Amino acid sequence: MTEDPAAASPSSDSGTPRPIHRVTAYAWYALAVFVLVYALNFIDRQVLSILAESVKKDLALDDAQLGFLYGTAFAVFYALFGSPLGRLADSWYRGRLMAIGLALWSTMTAASGLATGFAGLAAARIGVGIGEASASPSAYSMISDYFPKEKRATALSIYSSGLYIGGGLSLPIGGFVLSEWAERYPVAATAPFGLAPWQAAFMAVGLPGLIVAFWVWTLQEPLRGESDGQPSPVVRPNAWREFGKELGETVPTRLVVPPEVTAAYSAIRLGWKDSASASLTGRAQRASSRSCGRAGPRRSCTTGPSSATSRSPTICV
Repeated sequence: MTEDPAAASPSSDSGTPRPIHRVTAYAWYALAVFVLVYALNFIDRQVLSILAESVKKDLALDDAQLGFLYGTAFAVFYALFGSPLGRLADSWYRGRLMAIGLALWSTMTAASGLATGFAGLAAARIGVGIGEASASPSAYSMISDYFPKEKRATALSIYSSGLYIGGGLSLPIGGFVLSEWAERYPVAATAPFGLAPWQAAFMAVGLPGLIVAFWVWTLQEPLRGESDGQPSPVVRPNAWREFGKELGETVPTRLVVPPEVTAAYSAIRLGWKDSASASLTGRAQRASSRSCGRAGPRRSCTTGPSSATSRSPTICV
């Protein structure tokens, strides 16, 4: 009994045998590096959550500013730069793009430890968001070329585990550095470079990424489409020009702010306490007027002069 040649190997939709692609040891090595990069990605992203109270105290931040740093400053720019950097990953060296992005967000994480105010820390968080937006597009593209279809889902799931590894390590690492630094140097002036515990934590998680960035730069670039039998050049013409065009179409060059938002922001700048006091005073006066009205037709109300910072009593006679 002879064996059907088509059954010996997977076949394509046309019925012709398709060769089985073996996964090389180098592909698994590159995947391990990608997992490490993704873990660093999430460590640097999440470490602010364990340092929030110390940062808030030392930089005199309020809850709104802290929420902006943790969410808006990072997420908005991560989303804005995600698509343009994905286009660049489709047209340029993906390993180099990942290395540049890793170096950027690691530098910005370390620079967060040098911030002396809200503006400096916000700029650093924006840089973290932009840098991290380069990691996954590059990794997904390279994994697709390192691994054939039969192993691609497995490789992508292993890569995705880096997110949870980083999420699980960020809080323990940040908390450990925070507590150890505070115990060894209870007075910031006696600490190396005068760093506070939260500043040392940002440095501790940011600086190692610069070493890993050089490591990522050394990875061999797989030929695009090779695992699918459709090889194409790694670098395509006008890669950076197309990136700039996509970036210009994605990032708004002119931000139109509704007048209501501008007015609210101005009120907060002038002093939200005064605004809240004036609002409460107005409510109290209206409530007193309604109470007097219900007391009977022979009673009338007189209200003293009011201001945003004082509350005048309402007298019913």
